[in-house]
Amino acid sequence: MVNRIRYFVGMEKQLEIAGHRVLIRYKRVKHINMRLQATPQGGLVSISAPRRVTMREIAAFLAEKTAWIEKNMAQLAARAPKALSYQEGALHLLWGEAYPLKIEQVRRGQGADFDGAAWHLRIRTAATADEKAALMEAAYKRALLSVTEPLMAQWAAKMDVRPQQLKTQKMRSRWGSCHVTRGVIKLNSELARRPQEQLEYVLVHELVHLFERGHNMRFYGFMDKFLPDWRARKQRLNSTALQSG
Repeated sequence: MVNRIRYFVGMEKQLEIAGHRVLIRYKRVKHINMRLQATPQGGLVSISAPRRVTMREIAAFLAEKTAWIEKNMAQLAARAPKALSYQEGALHLLWGEAYPLKIEQVRRGQGADFDGAAWHLRIRTAATADEKAALMEAAYKRALLSVTEPLMAQWAAKMDVRPQQLKTQKMRSRWGSCHVTRGVIKLNSELARRPQEQLEYVLVHELVHLFERGHNMRFYGFMDKFLPDWRARKQRLNSTALQSG
């Protein structure tokens, strides 16, 4: 039973179905696919479905998978990412390594940056948690762009493709995207917290879409050609997700 829709954006919906948070993305796939994701808000059921599939069919699919979902949610909860702290000494990841946060109270010139050994967060005394998070998010985006821009130039030359623009943003349900017509590559800012070899996998994945829009044998052939160990990198990247069998 579908309880309520939380949001609807383009070909993506988030709903509550039978007590579970469910994210539905309509894609060019032949069958309904499901995986569980760990989030700070709890377990999330992530569905990829063909565009022709109705909500009734998705609800029926979930009903058939109820036992599998309930069996694995407890395991997933133990692996869920913890809510971030913005207190002095709290650890924050960068490229897979944890570094302490140092707080400096300022009247103006708020910001955040990384000096190679620690994060520095300059904030007003009355700054809220959301303001602190926004400053750190901006720093992560800068870090991601500083590493990815030269990396994308290297891979574009190697693959003989011509992406037009690189963007980074916070994404709910994907690591990256490629607007093939405009040549725009978008990357999830969360990748700055992951090891760079995982960032490289996502970047190559999106660049391959400039050859092939869909995820088919031709697409995977290009992945095998350019990044032979991409499957292992993908598995490590998605280590906080459970794939339905």
